[in-house]
Amino acid sequence: MVDTKPEGIKRRRGSLLPRHELRELAVASGHPPKLLDLVHVTAVGRGIDIVRAKKIETQRCPVFEHDLVYTFVGRPAYRFRNGHIKSDEIGYFPFVFVISPDKLGIPYHVYPFDTGAGVEGRYADAADRYVFLEDYELAPELSAAQWHIAWEFGSNAAYYDGDPKPGLIDQVPHFKMVVRACLKIASLAATGSNRPDKRASAIEVAYGSHIQLKDHVRLVILPQQFLEDGGERNTAFITELHVLGLKWETYNWRPNETPDAYMDEIARIVRRYFESTGQL
Repeated sequence: MVDTKPEGIKRRRGSLLPRHELRELAVASGHPPKLLDLVHVTAVGRGIDIVRAKKIETQRCPVFEHDLVYTFVGRPAYRFRNGHIKSDEIGYFPFVFVISPDKLGIPYHVYPFDTGAGVEGRYADAADRYVFLEDYELAPELSAAQWHIAWEFGSNAAYYDGDPKPGLIDQVPHFKMVVRACLKIASLAATGSNRPDKRASAIEVAYGSHIQLKDHVRLVILPQQFLEDGGERNTAFITELHVLGLKWETYNWRPNETPDAYMDEIARIVRRYFESTGQL
């Protein structure tokens, strides 16, 4: 039997340093836009424990072999491993934290796409087999995300939609292999892509320490039916949200749906939030 699993982006091994071509573009990016809030997506079942613990705790990352909290700049782009499978258990469905990055400190790393999806082969032949994961890394600072958005997208609104500047790759010489590979991967997230995957250009920001909910999380998004169902209110959980000073928005959950089915609605809710706060 022939193995048809797409090849994932490989880690760089040995003594050679990464080719940080993407970092070099920052100086020519013009004026960067305001940094969007960060987004962390998890399942309701884990979201409950995060609220109870009052923090998003680091978890072991098998890719980087470090305890990390993963977020995306602006976009609720994360996908559950079994997100395409129907369920009638509300705990399997999305719970979203929108996080202010202002007081989080220095990130562990910043990448122009979801690294886990890349290593798993989700970007298939859009990735160059001779460009390694570490080559794509941006500078480990929040301003690097702003500069990258300015260079690749031009505005926060275009970034949120996943639409790079038209014809950008045609301006990049072929010897800039890292830059061209990044743009080809990003094209998978663009409007009209025949293999749409918003993770392909969602800027990943990872932290090596826990993120406290109070004073950092600006909004949570969860199923309405977890707060009230059949005329009965989840008073204990609502009280926990109030105690932490968390605002919330909800989506209308239905049993026997897939978790993926709600991601477009969640993206619309996040967009409205960014528009109302002047970030888009």
